Amino acid sequence: MKKRSIGLFIAFAGIVTAIFITSCGEKKKSQAELTVGNWSQEKNRAYVLLYANSKGEWNSSVKVSEATSKVVKTKGKAKGLWRIEKNQMIFTVMESDIEDVWEKNSTVFYDILDLTENKMQLKDEQGDVTAWSRTKIGKSTESEADLALVIPMAPVVVNLNKDRSNDKDRYLCLKMNFILKELMPGQQVPPVHPKVEDAIVIFFSSLVFEDVKDFDGIRSQGQKLVNILNPYMEGMIKEVAIENVIVATEIEKVEEFLIEHTPPADSAPEEGKQAKDEKKKKDGKEKPKDKKG
Repeated sequence: MKKRSIGLFIAFAGIVTAIFITSCGEKKKSQAELTVGNWSQEKNRAYVLLYANSKGEWNSSVKVSEATSKVVKTKGKAKGLWRIEKNQMIFTVMESDIEDVWEKNSTVFYDILDLTENKMQLKDEQGDVTAWSRTKIGKSTESEADLALVIPMAPVVVNLNKDRSNDKDRYLCLKMNFILKELMPGQQVPPVHPKVEDAIVIFFSSLVFEDVKDFDGIRSQGQKLVNILNPYMEGMIKEVAIENVIVATEIEKVEEFLIEHTPPADSAPEEGKQAKDEKKKKDGKEKPKDKKG
């Protein structure tokens, strides 16, 4: 009976410990931890963007979208230090060229009315309340300068055009990215149009070796490509950034380039495994398991 009581006590103690550990694992974020990240608020038909990092630094900018187009312009920027004391968020403005939003060399005190993962409500010393929404950029950023959006493209290989029929074959191999123009908060990244890849191939295959024999020539062609592709991309491409390029005369070099710059196919691994298993069965390399009975 005594042994049984000891066993029940140990079991009970284990349950209590497990509950304690679980509750400790669900640690509530502090106000400072919730503040870190990208925020935006709408103000006078513009957007004020704010980025606060874990080092106590912040930067801000005002984005204005032209009424007749999707072009976004930066009105100005500011930066400084931030901290939280006794349910107050305190901003020290060190630099600013947007004085109507952040006055240079000032310290601003806000009472924290609400602060969650996606919402922040602050009341200033005059009693005015500002509401901020968390902006999801798609990747972790460390500064406002990193907010540019990039669409990586698959490597492109084309056979360059020839000035003369007896010229040797040359293959232009490129790895490029699309650098997009700034987006307003909530504006979606345009999908890559199905005709973009065809337009890229047609454009580069129309070039001759003299057009791409050096990097200046390739950069110039990239600028021309922006004008060709933007009608398919809602005018959102700011720049075609050439990441890697070679002009090869041997097909082996082309294959090496493709292997080096093509990312591994991680999508649908189970489907790929199933296809391999089916192929093994068809080839007789893997015998189906005998069913019992």
